[in-house]
This record gives sequence, structure tokens and C-alpha cells, in this order.
Amino acid sequence: MRSKRLFSIGLLLLLLPVSALAKEVVVLLDPNIRPYVEALAGFKSTSDANTRIFARKEDGDLSDERAMIGAIRARKPDQILVIGSEAMRALAGEVTDIPILFVMVLNPRDRLKVMPGNMTGVSMSVAPERQMKVLSQLLPEVKRVAVVYDPEQSQDLINRGKKACLSVNQQLFAREVGSPAEAVEQAKLLLSENHTAYWMIPDQLMRARDVVRYLFFTAREQNRPLIGLSDKYVRAGALFAFTVQNETLGQQVAELSNRMLAEGKKGHHPIEMARDADLSINLKVASEMGITVPEVLLRQAKVIN
Repeated sequence: MRSKRLFSIGLLLLLLPVSALAKEVVVLLDPNIRPYVEALAGFKSTSDANTRIFARKEDGDLSDERAMIGAIRARKPDQILVIGSEAMRALAGEVTDIPILFVMVLNPRDRLKVMPGNMTGVSMSVAPERQMKVLSQLLPEVKRVAVVYDPEQSQDLINRGKKACLSVNQQLFAREVGSPAEAVEQAKLLLSENHTAYWMIPDQLMRARDVVRYLFFTAREQNRPLIGLSDKYVRAGALFAFTVQNETLGQQVAELSNRMLAEGKKGHHPIEMARDADLSINLKVASEMGITVPEVLLRQAKVIN
């Protein structure tokens, strides 16, 4: 009798549609923001789970998103994916019993001072190891890399940057600052030394107009190489930068989601940096600095004249 019951259950499972057996990921995003939609497309193309979309507005008011928590819980999803920093902030600390992944967040610690234990994801930052390796290929004589930073946002990135510099025989000179005015003052001191490159990092200081203006002015006047944040900065005069692509970020967070679903509640999953990013090099800036760009970099780079 028992074997007949088990056979019946097994037959029922076979007859169920695949979607009824699949895991579910609830996705919270503003569908009117194109980069978010592109990241979602990348996620869906790679995810092993079904997705359920909850639409929100990127208006700075998080009360609407928090009002959705009851409806999200009612679906009993296996995971929640939040796309964008506001969506991340809305659920951080509000939902603690469901794994939350984030994507399309430039610097997670810029938004959350304490990362909840149930939250991880893929940031838009590019690994400093890749950046310092390209710098050493373009300018092997440059042994000093300068950066100013807010320690509450970027200490982990700075620590990793120091190790990345040492791996290619460089040294990172990093100064903690608390305001844009102090950032300009410290950058001025750091860039007064010859053979110094400046590393632009994604924290709130790079959103301060005076800081960005000073860095580009000094780079042009004193012939200092800038490592930019994206190809937009390269067009403005940075020597090179890595630019992440929205869809590939979505694919990367989907791969992380798949691993987490497969492992259940086992294992620790640290925040990942963007794995795939496009290299851009400003050939005009390189020429003005007397740099002959190696062929290996030309083959892989998006060249900006």
C-alpha cells in the first residue's frame, strides 16, 4: 500500500509543470529605469528560478516599498532580488529571514553602514587588481598610486587596493578625508609628487563637483594619469577605466543566486565585485604622456581618441 502511495506521489510530481517545482525569486525594481531592466534581463537569462516582479518608483520615499513587504512574504519566495540602491535600502533590516541579493549598486557600503547577515550581491565596483595591472602595463615607471577616501564607505576597497598595488610593485598612498574641501587639499599634496597616478573610487567624494574638477584639471596641467570610474571619465580625460555592463551584472548575480539556491542555507556568500567589465583607453591622453599602449591592451580595449 505504501509503495503504491509513493508511486502515486512520484507520478503526480512528474505531471506537475516544471514551474510549479521551481524556486521563486521576487524582484523589486523600478521598471522605468532602463539599466535596471537590462540587469533584470541578464538575471532572467541565467537564473534557474521563476521570477515575480514587484514594481517600485525610484523617488527616494521608501515607505511604499516597505508596504510591499507583506505581499512579498505572502508569496514565500526563496530569495529576494533588489535592483538599485533604494530598493536595497528599503528591505535592508526589514526582511531578515529571506535571503536578499542586490545588483546595480555602485558601492553597497555607501548606502548601508551595516550589511545585514541575510544580504549579499554584486557591486558595480571593478576589482582593483585589474586596474593596477593595466596601470603597470601602461606606465611601469609609476610606483605611486594616490587616493583620498571616506573610511566609513571605502575602507574595505582601500585595503584591497593596497594589496593589489603591492602585487605589481606599486604603493598605494591613501588619505582619509571627511569633506570635499579636505579631499581637494589632500589630493593636492599627494599629486605634488612625480610619477604618481590617481585612483578614482566609487564613494561619495566622486560625486562632489569640486573634487572631480580638481582631479581632471591637475591631470591635464601636471600630466598625471587618472584611473577613471567608467568610459565617461575616459572621454573626459582619464587615461583608462573599466566599465561594467548592466546585463552581465544581472547574469553574475543570477549565478550567485543559483549557487545559493543549490546550497540552501549552507555556506557564506560574500559580496562580489563586477567580474566582466570593458576596458577603455584614451589614446590622446596616452600620446600626450608619451605612452605606447601595448598591443595586448589595444586588442582588448575600447579605444577613445
